[in-house]
Amino acid sequence: MVLYYADRDRDFGTRVRLFPQAPFLAGFAEPEVVWLGSPAGSIAPGPADDRMYVADAIGKDEPYAFPYLPPYRGPTRPPVEPDASGHFAHLTPGSRDFLAVHMYGSVRRVLDIFESYLGRRIEWPFRRDYPRLEIIPLIDWDNAQSGYGYIEFGRFASEEGIIHPYGLNFDVIAHEIGHTILFSLLGFPATGPMPLMFRAFHEACADTTALIGLLHFDSVLDRLLRACRGNIYTINELNRLAEISETKQIRLASNNARMWEVGDEPHDLSRPLTGACFDIIVYFYASELRERGLIPEGLWAQAYDTNILGAAADEVSEAFARLYENRHFAFKAALIEARDLFGRCLVAAWQSISPDQLTFEAFSTAFLGACRDIAGERHLTEVREIFRWRGIEASAPLPAYR
Repeated sequence: MVLYYADRDRDFGTRVRLFPQAPFLAGFAEPEVVWLGSPAGSIAPGPADDRMYVADAIGKDEPYAFPYLPPYRGPTRPPVEPDASGHFAHLTPGSRDFLAVHMYGSVRRVLDIFESYLGRRIEWPFRRDYPRLEIIPLIDWDNAQSGYGYIEFGRFASEEGIIHPYGLNFDVIAHEIGHTILFSLLGFPATGPMPLMFRAFHEACADTTALIGLLHFDSVLDRLLRACRGNIYTINELNRLAEISETKQIRLASNNARMWEVGDEPHDLSRPLTGACFDIIVYFYASELRERGLIPEGLWAQAYDTNILGAAADEVSEAFARLYENRHFAFKAALIEARDLFGRCLVAAWQSISPDQLTFEAFSTAFLGACRDIAGERHLTEVREIFRWRGIEASAPLPAYR
């Protein structure tokens, strides 16, 4: 259905408003205008398109579980209509219609980002049975999940007893759709239940998907750099995942976890790989700053060093602050470049490993191979050492990039 015909505006895409972080957190009370890749007027009421649709279920009090799977056949709320120009940015935050659009827009945004790194359309892993992803924005459930043909979200109560939908938290949405994208690019194990390492790998990559998605919000880049004065290797908006209060989050991307320190629960086991991915983003950022002449060689080596703590870490932050002053946009350009280099290496690595012989070591080897073929030899020693510090040893020689 085409609702709008002004070609100049259509070409920019479709406007929605998304919360980069949960709206009850300080500094995130207002959603940010985001342009989706779909031309204005191409997204039907729902919202819905050829890849996904919102089914705002009425009275669904149980999450999907086999054999109970989509499509949802119960009553639903009316589809949300775009404005006269084909956009969905006119809705009032806090309304049920806004929640439906926020869920749709967040899923589409993450898909747009990773298709841009891949350079092609990402096909759903369930496409043989379901041509479109079903999005259910709110059910009576204290959790969120993605599954075969669907993504559905519940709600949680804050410490003050206020009910908050998970569907307004971009981190949680990006994490869940990250699982689906990874299944699309990596595939499923050939036989039997999913091994522990496969599940842990999925959790780490879904967390990393959320990190990359968060870094595509302009307001987050500005807030992040100004808050830490250029030194992103601190506890901040970037490395806090799925925040549920001002002081509590489900996981931390910036962590010191190593393989011999974690248990055999998938989320706990995932932490060293999540931490390594975060450290590599920081390393790429520091390298961009050095190559652009924004920080000296000595500070570059300290900027991503996990072992620098206490007073030494404070000195690094102070040095960053002096160099960052009056150079916000130069630092921001370096962070964007680092983000995109990491994203390209990540999706290349995902495509070059087998789901049947999946280990963190296999992924690190694939990532290093992708990094070599995309960026040359200059980062290999440091990236290999970042993995090694976590207890993840890449193989040698590296594979050829496919």
